[in-house]
Amino acid sequence: MNRFRALLTGVAALPVCLFANETNDSTATMHEHVRSLDEITVTAERPVTRQAPDLIIYLTKNDPYARGLDAIRVLDRIPRVSVTDDRVSVAGKASVRYIIDGHLLEMTDEALTMKLKSLSASEIEKIELLTVPPAKYAAATNVAYISITTRDETLGTRGNLWGNGIIRHDFSQLLGGSVSHSTRRVEMSADLSAQNIHGANDLDRTYTFPDRIRTSVRSNRFVNRTLAANAVFKYKISDALTAGAIMNFNAIRMKSTIHDTTTDGTAVSESTNLSPARPDNAVTLTAFGDWNIGHGGKTLTLTYNFFRRRARSLSEVTTRYGDCDEPRLTDSGDNRYRIHSVRLDATLPFPGVRIETGAAYTAIGNNTALYTDVKTDDISALSNTFNYSEHTTALYASAGKNLGSAFSGRISLRYEHTVVKGRQLTGNLRHHSSYGHIFPTLNLSWCSAAGARVSASYSMGISRPGFRDLDPFRYYTTVSDWFSGNPDLRPSLSHNAEINFSMRGIYAVLYCAYNNDAVCPITRFDAYGAQYTLPENGLNTGKSGLYASYNRSLTSWWHIKVGGEIFHTFAKSKVRDFKDTDACGWSGKIELNTSWMLNRQKTLILDVRFTHLFPWHDRMTRYSALSLAGCDLRYNLPAANLWLTLSVNDPFGWNVTRSESRYAGFRANVRNDIHSRALTLRLSWTFGRDKVRHVRRSSGERESSRT
Repeated sequence: MNRFRALLTGVAALPVCLFANETNDSTATMHEHVRSLDEITVTAERPVTRQAPDLIIYLTKNDPYARGLDAIRVLDRIPRVSVTDDRVSVAGKASVRYIIDGHLLEMTDEALTMKLKSLSASEIEKIELLTVPPAKYAAATNVAYISITTRDETLGTRGNLWGNGIIRHDFSQLLGGSVSHSTRRVEMSADLSAQNIHGANDLDRTYTFPDRIRTSVRSNRFVNRTLAANAVFKYKISDALTAGAIMNFNAIRMKSTIHDTTTDGTAVSESTNLSPARPDNAVTLTAFGDWNIGHGGKTLTLTYNFFRRRARSLSEVTTRYGDCDEPRLTDSGDNRYRIHSVRLDATLPFPGVRIETGAAYTAIGNNTALYTDVKTDDISALSNTFNYSEHTTALYASAGKNLGSAFSGRISLRYEHTVVKGRQLTGNLRHHSSYGHIFPTLNLSWCSAAGARVSASYSMGISRPGFRDLDPFRYYTTVSDWFSGNPDLRPSLSHNAEINFSMRGIYAVLYCAYNNDAVCPITRFDAYGAQYTLPENGLNTGKSGLYASYNRSLTSWWHIKVGGEIFHTFAKSKVRDFKDTDACGWSGKIELNTSWMLNRQKTLILDVRFTHLFPWHDRMTRYSALSLAGCDLRYNLPAANLWLTLSVNDPFGWNVTRSESRYAGFRANVRNDIHSRALTLRLSWTFGRDKVRHVRRSSGERESSRT
């Protein structure tokens, strides 16, 4: 009994010693260390996640359950973050952007996914979830930033090889590898990955009119081949100056066959859309210099970013109406995107206050050329060339201060001025606009002596239309159905506020977001029954809700992350003929991620995940309830530094989305099956040396998501 009491006393006193100089912790997946106190053994616990005033810090190296995972799966272990079919979302946020070692990623979605898959948990030092975007980043609408810091403990050469074999609709493969070499002055790394994905997507649509019903059954079979390469070079010129460059390249070849059967009343038509693989290439170059000014932590960073993407497309559409001749349509396009940006950032810590300030300039160019050939009894042809440019100048300043021992605050202001020019050469149509806005950000935080932390924040953002949304030329999906952009689209402003709470594994956030003049696609039908879609500034939208989760290890072999969300959404139409389409309602979700260590050596780990979404509204669309499930079994061969992972995704085939949209003259019901059921075998092998050192990181900017 005395020995037991001594053990309890030692365990109770130990956290005081361990965390005397640490930021207060909010979560507790723990890594075990053993300490000896005379005749007793004490288990010391190191925190996995911490709550800071405007971010959540996840320490990957302290989480034994993260071993063997890639970066996407690691993100699912962070409070407020959810991963579904490799898509990452953050509760209460509209979008997610990524920073790796201080640089915002300029990549296509496919290349970004491959980059995260190629990054293993063993290479990650920590992950930070920035729920209040810093003023130095572009003022985007309700965005969360996920900042990944790779481990900087390697001197010498280190690498990783991995491969995925996926059985889904057909057999798919993903292969990749990375290598890095570091000295005390030079850091170099490179990674290469390739994928060959076979997929399927079935889309059933029913349009109910007052006098008839129109149905469309679509079957899409595709092959996506992607090659991605990344390289990093950093050189420490002196103790005060570091320079470097980051290069990214990705090439995508997408081939698809789409078959549509449409029944409109008594009329039946069949359409086949063949899209042979055409090159879609993107290149990113980032050059930077970091300068330490003096010894007080003052820094100056100059960053230049260049992004270029060229996407070429080709589609051949054949449509049959009963026994009539088959009209044929051929679309060929060439889209080119260019982004140049330069930014100067300064960090100026003074006694009692920390100031950050800087300026940025971004120039965006988009040139689209499209040729459409329609072959019927009469041959006709259409051509389009659309040139678009956007120039944004930004200035920002931010000040943070500790307000006593428990309170801290930060206030930021960012000003952006944008000039937009668009010209459609066909018809010589021109568009010109300019606008400027000030975007404030405010954050207040309080931390108690017991470890509880409460923070409140407000931010304002802007959402600019995508390039294709501005192009007025018609893109045909059949010989009669088409969609087009709208050069008169305006940017949309958003207001976002939230209150965060964390303590001992509990994390909760109360959030509210409002978006004015949101862009939404509006579908209509003409007098001949042809379907066409145009984007318009047609909605005021809002979402408010409460998310809460509990995330910690219950035993030495069992970890659990359980969470839930309840929210209310509304959408108010501003379009004249869609005034009766306002939608609002309550909804929610529950999610469970749990992991077990199945052996004493902690080399066999089982993960099980489950999510259920109750019926919800998204703008003018109401979605039916949806359940998602999956599991992973990971096995480690320590002697060979090898991890084997067997994963099952959507084993019950639940991932089928059903939705309903109500318009003024009709109702649209959609069923979308992406065939996500899959069995995956992953092998990952690491090699190399480990020696401790420290490397300073820096930052960059992102605009490529709009392409």
